[in-house]
Amino acid sequence: MREKLEQTLQQLHELLHEAEDLTEEDRAMLRQAAEEIQATLDDEHVDSASLAHRLVESTKKFRDSHPMLTNTVGRLADLLSQMGI
Repeated sequence: MREKLEQTLQQLHELLHEAEDLTEEDRAMLRQAAEEIQATLDDEHVDSASLAHRLVESTKKFRDSHPMLTNTVGRLADLLSQMGI
């Protein structure tokens, strides 16, 4: 499960790099979420409450314009939930 989560995180980073019309605010918010996920994987003592929920909420405003990015974030949220994070 962890390997799948790390692969999906890598895909998120790639999509963020490619999404030229994403605002810097949205890009920063998603990068921060990815960093929090990585920190959670690296240190089980990090407070990860509601991380999956915040990820999904962060994509609402660009769901239509960036469907692949939204889908990737949704997969991350699902994986986090399955891991109990």
